[in-house]
Amino acid sequence: MKLTLLLALLLCALQAANTRDEALEDLANAEHRFAATSVKKGFHQAFVEHLAGDGLVFAPSPTNGKKLHAEAPESKALLTWYPAYADISSSLDWGYTTGPYAFKAAPEDTATAGAGFYLSVWKKQPDGQWKVAIDMGNSFAPNLLKEEVYRPAPAPENKPAKGTTEGLLTQDVKPVQPYFEETLIYRHGAYPVKYKDVIIEPAANVRYSNLGHDLSPAADMAYTYGRYSQPTAKGTETGYYLKVWRVLGGEWRLVAHNLVPERK
Repeated sequence: MKLTLLLALLLCALQAANTRDEALEDLANAEHRFAATSVKKGFHQAFVEHLAGDGLVFAPSPTNGKKLHAEAPESKALLTWYPAYADISSSLDWGYTTGPYAFKAAPEDTATAGAGFYLSVWKKQPDGQWKVAIDMGNSFAPNLLKEEVYRPAPAPENKPAKGTTEGLLTQDVKPVQPYFEETLIYRHGAYPVKYKDVIIEPAANVRYSNLGHDLSPAADMAYTYGRYSQPTAKGTETGYYLKVWRVLGGEWRLVAHNLVPERK
């Protein structure tokens, strides 16, 4: 009897793992299709086809990305990218991807004009298709680009706990952010780095003003976005942020923290 029960539980666990792995692979494939459309039809059309109807991009303020790119003038520029990392909520219909991108003024150019790392949150639509809900990229010098190997996030060891909206928004505006070892930190002009590898502790004098948020249906992952300001030696830096969160140890913790300053 005990052996039968144990085998049944093991089978359920394996089926759940397979379901999650398949959903995560499906999400990564959606990102690859998005990038392939950019090469085939141009990046404006790619965003039109792969953003949700209410999907946001930062230009520099948060704006409807589908409308922005649909109305943009035709461009010969080539924007390429690929996912280096992806994770998914236990609801299997909400997740995020991140990876390097490169920009050329024309496809035939040998020189890369711009580069950076993107952060995109995806939501599965009623028709079963993955669409981008919000997207923000940081930028750095093209010579900092390096080849990344795709790594899907491992499945959580324990059943994810649920977080609350109140708890999320409280954490979002704290000057000292709830990082953990694997938090990916994006900063303008620099290649993203994990918190465990930072040399200088991230500034604790940043002030955040939330403009929006969304939780996965399972309430185990979320994103927040808004404005930030930070005193610097050259004056006050202002810009926009996008953060991705996961419930770890019963609390909301940052898994990705992106700050993009406004251009002066």
